[in-house]
Amino acid sequence: MKNKDKLRHVSHTNEWLEHIYETIIQKDEKEYAFVEMNIKQFRYINIEYGCAFGDHVLVSMQQLLETQLKGRGYVARRYADTFDFFVEHNHETHVLDSFLMDIIDAVFENGIEGLHKNLYTSFGIYLLHEECPPFAKLQTLAGIARKQLHHDRRTFSYELAQQDVVQEYLKTYRLSTKLTQARFLNQFQIYIQPKVELQTHKICGGELLMRWILEDGTKVPLNEFMSTFTKNGDLYMIDLQHFDKMCAFLQQRIKKHKAVVPISFNVTNLTVFDGDFLQDYLGTFRQYSLPKDLIEFEFTEDIHFEKKDQVQDIIDIFRSEGFTCTLDDFGNGFSSFDLLMNAAIDIIKLDRLFFQGMLSEQRKRVIHNIIDIAKIKGIKVLAEGVETKEYARFVEAEGCDYIQGFYYYRPMPLGEFEKLLDSDKILPYTMDDK
Repeated sequence: MKNKDKLRHVSHTNEWLEHIYETIIQKDEKEYAFVEMNIKQFRYINIEYGCAFGDHVLVSMQQLLETQLKGRGYVARRYADTFDFFVEHNHETHVLDSFLMDIIDAVFENGIEGLHKNLYTSFGIYLLHEECPPFAKLQTLAGIARKQLHHDRRTFSYELAQQDVVQEYLKTYRLSTKLTQARFLNQFQIYIQPKVELQTHKICGGELLMRWILEDGTKVPLNEFMSTFTKNGDLYMIDLQHFDKMCAFLQQRIKKHKAVVPISFNVTNLTVFDGDFLQDYLGTFRQYSLPKDLIEFEFTEDIHFEKKDQVQDIIDIFRSEGFTCTLDDFGNGFSSFDLLMNAAIDIIKLDRLFFQGMLSEQRKRVIHNIIDIAKIKGIKVLAEGVETKEYARFVEAEGCDYIQGFYYYRPMPLGEFEKLLDSDKILPYTMDDK
């Protein structure tokens, strides 16, 4: 205990805490947990109350932690609002009961004026009985755990730096690296899923989709990478690149007096709120001599819920430019009917969820009513994800305008789609029509 007391009175720096760790390892005292603690939304405190008050909070927090850990641990502020500490831990007891709840309660019940019961915290925890890595790695592992946070509660959140948590983190960032590499290797290829006009049963358009094809021809399933793809910024670059390629493709066919059909492009939550979105897409389109109604933008339903006014402004700009605008995934979100009643759009795509399972009388009535409302609003309807003859015939009888799904065509490489354009299976759009 004398050595512990001596160490406690040394300046509480990161180097001091590393020395503590070396002492713990030398004495084989593995009844400790290493914890990274962060004050949530600390920037708000600095902005709302001023930096001087923020500094006061940090000093108070250091003192509070020292009091809580007295006789059982060591603490140092590593940087800003992040604190590291070692604390004695009974490995047969859950961390919440062993030490964490005591600290959480003390922080929550702090005596700081204005912040009593208003300081929330997050924790990343490494249990030393499993292994004693180098100190820098120990901090890294605890930091990774804190940012993974599967145990997220209203006033606090925590995560243990267990093998599965670390592997999840590594998998995500390794995948992000692979996705960037794949972009430069041109492994993201254009696929098109045809759209069929129900009145003529001919192809009247196509939706541009993206597929990741490895060098050996393996197609990577979308659900294995799309969530990471949307976060790292590569998706926007690929979408814009594919938009450029399709504009060039349509221009070349028109110059050769070959038939074309309108192509639709998905606009995701990530894309629509990019500051350069309008300039990038309009600037790219203006490089080509194309009729504007050859281009359709499909706005996914989830981007509208909280920022529908901003999205509607963007839709209005595209429609004023002469482009067709579609509400994708209709029915698969909270704001679908609000948008149907109030938004200025050209087409709604009924989500595939309407066409899964048995075609019951209740389902028929729901689909009928949506199509009926759309007709009253002057909005055309496309049934998406139709896979059976029963559903295809039903939506046709209900007056649905277009259909898209495996019953007619699966997504296909651009080369295969071009062969369809050269066949008699399309409802052609040519410059002669204009």
